[in-house]
Amino acid sequence: MSKRPIPSNIKHQYQNNGYVLIKQLFSEQECDELIERSLALHARKSIPGCFHSVPESESDSDPLRTYPRMMHPHRVDDLSLRFLKHPRIVESLRVLLDGEAIGLQTMFYWKPPGARGQDFHQDDYYLRTEPNACIAAWMALDNIDEENGGLIVLPGSNTEDILEMCPTDTSQSFTDTAVQPPDQYVEHLIEMEKGDLLFFHGRLIHGSRPNRSGTRFRKTFICHYISADSTTYNKGYDPIVHLN
Repeated sequence: MSKRPIPSNIKHQYQNNGYVLIKQLFSEQECDELIERSLALHARKSIPGCFHSVPESESDSDPLRTYPRMMHPHRVDDLSLRFLKHPRIVESLRVLLDGEAIGLQTMFYWKPPGARGQDFHQDDYYLRTEPNACIAAWMALDNIDEENGGLIVLPGSNTEDILEMCPTDTSQSFTDTAVQPPDQYVEHLIEMEKGDLLFFHGRLIHGSRPNRSGTRFRKTFICHYISADSTTYNKGYDPIVHLN
């Protein structure tokens, strides 16, 4: 596949809104390659430190028990590591961060039909990066919209400090705490096509609602990075990955 140019205005959008969407940064074929590899990993049922699934016959009707998120697949899978270090992502990060980045985390989300969402939060609540926040690279492996639980962001909320997490409705969210967004921010649904990639700031308030589709998954591959000049981050995410 030929190299795709990185849009020249991404830094401005990122600084103003706390996120930027790059359309079709990856091809459908590249997305399908990731999906196929993730299916192969899922078929193993359990990988220590990565995920553990429960057969549908033993599930308590929660589809996230059968299709749990995979944590750090790059530690056990060469393709996931390759995408964490992908030149198109690294080049974009260099523009957005004005310098080099370090890889900290990968995740694969299935979000099957009927799955709960994740209530509003800030990624840096978990990653605790200083002096600058972490940055997420959120790749759509399916077409994503409101029905199948697309990502909701609060533009401009990246200027907030890390906010308190309070108890939330676990019938709608698979996490039991969430941020209570300040009143001045307006929710914005990010609709994405397969191959789109959303970069967003670690303090941007974001979340999603349940997948209300009867048949459609909402598959995503997510990477988290920190600036190479970061002095502090949550060491629970070690070992770090140098991208060069």
